[in-house]
Amino acid sequence: MTEQDDAPSAFGEEEEEWIKEQRKRDADRENRAGDRDQEEGDVNINSLMDIMVILLVFLLKSYGDQPVKVTGSDLKVPDSSTKLGPEDMTTIVVTRSAILVNDEKVTDVPVDKSQKRGGETSLEIVRLLERLKNVVEENKQESKLMGQDFNPVVTIIADQSTRYRLLTEVMYTAGQAELSKFKFAVVRKKRKNVSPLR
Repeated sequence: MTEQDDAPSAFGEEEEEWIKEQRKRDADRENRAGDRDQEEGDVNINSLMDIMVILLVFLLKSYGDQPVKVTGSDLKVPDSSTKLGPEDMTTIVVTRSAILVNDEKVTDVPVDKSQKRGGETSLEIVRLLERLKNVVEENKQESKLMGQDFNPVVTIIADQSTRYRLLTEVMYTAGQAELSKFKFAVVRKKRKNVSPLR
């Protein structure tokens, strides 16, 4: 007999089995904890879905069936046979009773001389300039976020009876707000075929 055989065992067989099970459980817990640490480094899909929902709501809100709306009881837009389609951009609507920017009323028509910087002969409409500056700033920020260049285009929708002086004032004011390119909205009319005289 060797000395090891003679030495009394500190634990019985049952106790040794219990210790082995405890060690196995501890090892399993450590493995599971390591898996959790790896999961925490992954992207949380819930946050990503929240962002996508917010973007979807924003896009649906800003989307319309027509980029430019030309409706109103005191607005009759001139007819044209143009083939160009409207684009989605800043719009100034000049009706017989008001000036609107992106469907928000800015001032009344005719524009009172107190609403012009420099009096009655001035071309700058103060409230229109303030509103357009805000819109331009918003558009610049949106363009920057989208990684695009800011396009300083404005569509003017005017009643066909609008006086040229008022159109000049609107265009001048838009130019002061950094909107340097103008488009005029018209109602597309089918062109009649003209036969040559015989």
